[in-house]
Amino acid sequence: MKQKLVLVPGIAGNEYLWKFQIKHLSDIADIVVPDVSNCNSREEWVEAVLNCSEGKFALAGASMGGWACFKVAAEHPERVTKLALIGTWARHLHEVEKEQYKILERIKNGHFDEFKQEYLDYVSTNLDSGKDEFIRLVKEGMDFVNEQVFINHLESYLDDFNSEKFLNKIKCPTLVIAAKNDPIFSVEEHEHITKSIKNAKIAMIDDAGHYIMFEQPQALSTLLRYWLMYF
Repeated sequence: MKQKLVLVPGIAGNEYLWKFQIKHLSDIADIVVPDVSNCNSREEWVEAVLNCSEGKFALAGASMGGWACFKVAAEHPERVTKLALIGTWARHLHEVEKEQYKILERIKNGHFDEFKQEYLDYVSTNLDSGKDEFIRLVKEGMDFVNEQVFINHLESYLDDFNSEKFLNKIKCPTLVIAAKNDPIFSVEEHEHITKSIKNAKIAMIDDAGHYIMFEQPQALSTLLRYWLMYF
């Protein structure tokens, strides 16, 4: 019997972010991606996750999706069988937070299109091969991003940035996946998350930045397959 798998996207994201994982893991999992477009707080993200599937499920979240997953796994252990945290953060990272406030101000001042291009350049700087295809995928993904949804989500996690309080409450088998070249959330931050969750394990993916699912889709899918089958 297939496992239920809930894949939570990052900020203003949808199932496009998980297109490779949906394709390559559907043989062993019934996959659903919650609609988080109307969520304006972490509590609303949690509700979207819990309401998108019945009963127990494996749970994976990327970036802001991980921010939501911390609370789901900590407060609803009866629903979550295992947890995967991808390219995310837990501590109060002051420099990251400060940059996010700057981004929020720029977008509110009418510079969303400029931000999207700069963000594309930023996340692609560490990619050594396959850059054209990666840029195409990220551009397509950004085309789905609604400006107001992005603002709402950004304000949501800036209002509730720190996830430290959830870490020691998570008891399910957990895999933490870091990208070696992530320019936003460091390997060291993922190591801290791993040490703070009982019996969690960490895996690092080389030649990838913040968009692991586009830069190294096979590596990520392979790790998630192992996690689903053996954790």
